Order: sequence, then C-alpha cells, then structure tokens
Amino acid sequence: MLNEKEIQEIGLFKFSLIAPVVNNTYNAYSKEQFYREVASKAHKHPTGKEVKYSSGTIKRWHMQYKKNGFDGLLPMKRSDAGIPRSFSEKVMNEIYEIKTKFPHITTKMVRRKLIEDGFIKASEVSLSSMYRYIKANNLKRNQLEPIERRAYEMANVNDCWLADTSHLLRLKVNGKSIKTYLIAIIDDKSRLLVHSEIFFNDNAVNFQIVLKKAIKKYGIPKKLLVDNGGPYKNKQLSMITASLGINLIHTRPYSGASKAKIERVFRTVKDNYINCTDWNIFEDLEDLNKRFNIYLNLEYQNKIHSGIKMTPKERYKNDMALIKYKPTEEIEKSFLHRITRKVHKDATIVIQTVLYEVSQKYINQTINLRYAADDTSELYIIDRNNKIIETVYKLDKVANSKIKRKGIDYSKIGGNENV
Repeated sequence: MLNEKEIQEIGLFKFSLIAPVVNNTYNAYSKEQFYREVASKAHKHPTGKEVKYSSGTIKRWHMQYKKNGFDGLLPMKRSDAGIPRSFSEKVMNEIYEIKTKFPHITTKMVRRKLIEDGFIKASEVSLSSMYRYIKANNLKRNQLEPIERRAYEMANVNDCWLADTSHLLRLKVNGKSIKTYLIAIIDDKSRLLVHSEIFFNDNAVNFQIVLKKAIKKYGIPKKLLVDNGGPYKNKQLSMITASLGINLIHTRPYSGASKAKIERVFRTVKDNYINCTDWNIFEDLEDLNKRFNIYLNLEYQNKIHSGIKMTPKERYKNDMALIKYKPTEEIEKSFLHRITRKVHKDATIVIQTVLYEVSQKYINQTINLRYAADDTSELYIIDRNNKIIETVYKLDKVANSKIKRKGIDYSKIGGNENV
C-alpha cells in the first residue's frame, strides 16, 4: 500500500496536469482538445518515470476533482514498484537542482557531487545509468530550455498573484531588538497588495496566514507565483493550493527577473514608509502592522500607479464580476495541515514536540489528522472519506491524574487499521 506521503505526491501530480482546466487558463479551443494535448505529451511521475495517459484518463481526473476536490485525486494503491532506490525523489530533485544551476556540468561531475554530498553510494549508481536518467528526463545541456526574459501582464485581476518576503528593520520590544520580515502578495494586473503583514519570522506558517487572509478578502487566484524558498516550497502549501484549485508555480532558481513587480512594490513601500518612519514609536508588532496598514490604505492602494495609470484599488474593482469567492468554512478546511501519526500505548501522539491525547480505542493505530498551522490547540481525526470524526486536544496530565482507570489493557485491542 502507498504511504501518506506517496498518496499526496501522486494527487499533486494529477492536479498539476489538470490545473489549467480547473482554473480555466488553458489555451486549447475546448476542454476535449486540452485533454488530448495533455495526453500527447510525456510527464514526469513522482516515481521518476516518464509516463503518458489517455485523454480519457485526464478527463476522468478532472471530473473526480470537480466532484470531490483534491481528495478525489488521491490514489489508494501503490504505483511505484520496481523504481530503483537510488533514484528516490530526493535524488531526482537534487539532480534537477544541479543541472539547473550548472547547465554545462557533465554527467560524471553530477554523479560525483551526489556521491560526495551523500545522496547516493558509488556502488548503487553507475555512470551509464546516471547518463540514461539525465537523457530520459531532458536534463542534458542541449535539452534544457533557455530562460525567456519577456515583460508580461495578466489579462484580468486574480489571473495571477505574486508572493515574496522582504527583510525589514529591527523592532525593539521589551528592550530586545528583533529582526522583522514583510510577507506580501500582490495581484499582477492591478498591483493591489491583496494582503501584506510584518512578522518576526519568515516561515511557511506565516506565509499561509497571509495567503488565507488575502483569499478571504479578494477571492481565489488562478495562479500563485512564488520562489523556491522554504516558506513557499513545501508539501502543505502544495496541498492547500490544490484543494482551492490554484495553480502553484515556482520561479526558476536564481531567476530574480520573474519577481520584478513585487520587488518594485517592496521598494515603493520602503521608500515611502518603512525607511522614513521612526521605528521607536511602535509599541509592538501589532502596533507596527496597524500603522503600516493605515499607510497602505491611505497611500499605496489609492495612489495612481505609473504602470497602470490608475490606482490599484480602482483597477481591481474594474474586474469584480470575474472574481471567484469560496465560503469561509471551505477556505478554513483547505488550509488545514495534513499529517499521519502512530498512537502510543498511553493514547498520545506528538505534534511539534507537543503531546496530544486521543481516544483509547486508537492505541497502536495509525491515524490521519488535520490541524490549523496557526492554532494547534486542537487537532481533527479524519476517516477514510476525509471527514472529521473527532477533535483532539493537548494532553492534560493533571486532569488525567484525577480520572479513575478501568481495568482494561487497551494496547491489546484495536488492531492496526488506518483511520
């Protein structure tokens, strides 16, 4: 059987193929033609193999997504039997990173780097097998696509959002000076800052907070363009965007030009507010964000932008009829992190070094959970149909000490079925 990680990777792979038709960004004359175009090409499966699918299969995945969302794409059976251990996902990603960063590097040097960095053992991968892999995956120097540098602009608002992080000044709180970071998302067409917020940490959770707030206010974008940093390239974000029907796109490594628009926004807010404001007036991070938002709403969002000849807010409002919104409950559910845990004999599980207590009936079982990354006070156990069946709370040892125990050895019952 597939493990949870493999199931998620295959689901994300399927979504990547149907994403253009999900968010209506495909260029074909019809959906049927789109299915045929996708079926005519080979695609790199999460196992590393080059695979092709029939147009009927692509259409079926699309129908499954429309009916059951991202969960409708999740497989139930293992599909990577026979793939060499040496070509694991980690090794394949490293080969791609090396060839992208150094397109002229020889296959021999790629193999040597992988051995030296501990990704593979010399006895496991021959030079000839490495050469065949690089050739089959179009990673030879003459196969790598050249990077185009063209100015672009989306046709409508919410066609594409751009996200990035900018380092800011240090804020003094309770006598301690702490580095701050501005995480922001702009709409490509209108240049509107759909949401931005200042944090003490640049991490995945904080970016997801910004993205959730942006979506609640301004709807669902068709594409989200981000870089390859940790806050933007992680499995949880991929599943969140897939659940919402957003095509998540990562810029090529070392391709700063692809983020030029949001970099200009950062320069504008720094020149007009950040670098010309006395940071000693701010009491704390909340006060800083409150005053920063006043500047954004009074100045940036309502000031005529030289590139679009109107204010970002005005340009965004021009396309209000095209914006797609989702119910708050559906957005909150899509942002829940997914994780699997084995229940200990004392009916506890550990998430981020914190102990949680589950029902005794789950002892020795592997359970699937979801939780809000910005509020881990409670977790949710889900069943095979991805329905929430129980809520889990942090372990309270003091309260447990006052409960009279029953004379049953729960470790001997319950089995090992996945929940």
